[in-house]
Amino acid sequence: MKYNTRVWKPFQREAYHWAWHDKKIVGIVQAFFRDMRRAHQRIWIGYCDYDIFSICDWFLGIMPTMLQEYKDNLHGCPDVSGLISHRVFLNNSEKEGNESFQAWNAVLDRMIFLLKEADEETCTRGNQYEEDYLRALKEFEDKYGSFGEKLMTEEERADEKSGKGIRWYTLCDVDEYKPLAEKYMQEEKAIAQYRWDCKNEAFDLFSKWFYDLWD
Repeated sequence: MKYNTRVWKPFQREAYHWAWHDKKIVGIVQAFFRDMRRAHQRIWIGYCDYDIFSICDWFLGIMPTMLQEYKDNLHGCPDVSGLISHRVFLNNSEKEGNESFQAWNAVLDRMIFLLKEADEETCTRGNQYEEDYLRALKEFEDKYGSFGEKLMTEEERADEKSGKGIRWYTLCDVDEYKPLAEKYMQEEKAIAQYRWDCKNEAFDLFSKWFYDLWD
């Protein structure tokens, strides 16, 4: 399939695989009626409860695909920025050499790229420390437990037993792992900021060209 999104689609094999794994035939029946309900919602109101669960993920999951299909099947383009009513319609032979058409394609390409970069699932920027961090995390858990429980003091153990709370340890609490953990977290913050900036630029373009997104 040329255009594909990661938003909910009815009767997906993987969903039914896990439904069978969890509840056998009961799970399959429940999954079927869930899909029927969501399909009914999509038909009659245009969205389903799964979409509402995370509107931002729905938007980032579907909008780049919509824009790509829109771009690949264009018949016209805005002729002058801001002059919404003035539009140029072109045949295939005219598109390649038309300056407005090429400029419009560039705008759409930028919007598609930015929205994909804003999405955690499709962002091309990765954490250069991730492999080392995951290796260190496994080593930490093997040595000290999943939450560093082997590092707890007698006082902290007593507080846990008395219900005062539990002390959880992380890589940052161990000198051996602290520098790597801090680098990893700093890079995660930088990636989050990059995605945020991409989202803002994409929305600026979306706002500027919103009323020109028709064909």
